Amino acid sequence: MIKSYQKDWHGIEFSQFAKCDVNNIAGKDFYDKFYETFFEKFKSFNDLEKNWITYKNQIAKVILNEINNKKNILSIGCGIGIVEKYLIEHSSKINLTAVEPSPNVSRWVKNLERINIKDGYFPDVLDSKLNFDIAYANGVDYVFNNAEYQVFLKSIVDYGIKELLIISVSYYTPSFKLYFKAIVKNILIKMKLYRGRQFWGFNRSIKEQFGAIKMSGFKNISLVYKSDSTIVIKAKT
Repeated sequence: MIKSYQKDWHGIEFSQFAKCDVNNIAGKDFYDKFYETFFEKFKSFNDLEKNWITYKNQIAKVILNEINNKKNILSIGCGIGIVEKYLIEHSSKINLTAVEPSPNVSRWVKNLERINIKDGYFPDVLDSKLNFDIAYANGVDYVFNNAEYQVFLKSIVDYGIKELLIISVSYYTPSFKLYFKAIVKNILIKMKLYRGRQFWGFNRSIKEQFGAIKMSGFKNISLVYKSDSTIVIKAKT
């Protein structure tokens, strides 16, 4: 596992609304301020970068293929809801419950039929033991250190979810070059020379992902999709 740092997202410089911190990971206040700026800049999905929309739709296609004929779907960390929008538009069978920690971030999809938005954290925001055929967690793994990731994955198992898709946009392939760059970054951070960037989260290799998922109680684990930037892992209890 290695740390990652960013200075912008969706073309929004973090310095516009926050003081970047290379030592402490972005928390709820950071994301709340980011999305306030985000919704000032963008008024609908049509305003977003076309390549990003195409990428998200590709991920949605992978999820839809894995969902197959399942009906009751849980999305953990739906963000602005672009993947969820695609899913209900391309399948008349599914009903989605979508959990998002940042309040009102999913405003563009909250009035769509067959999407039930829950602002809050999984599993606390849900009624106990709702029956879901499958769940997916899209781009949330990076916010957790190893101990927190175990707690998160175990909470999914304990909730009674039998099948899970992990969509990770923060995986890495181990290499000497990558580790060397990480060491240099750590040195620059200690010397207070790595400025203007926010400690964004943690990147995990495919092997590290499989190990964490297995430790949480999932047994049947497979890689169902891989691109240069994204992996999708399917796990069953």
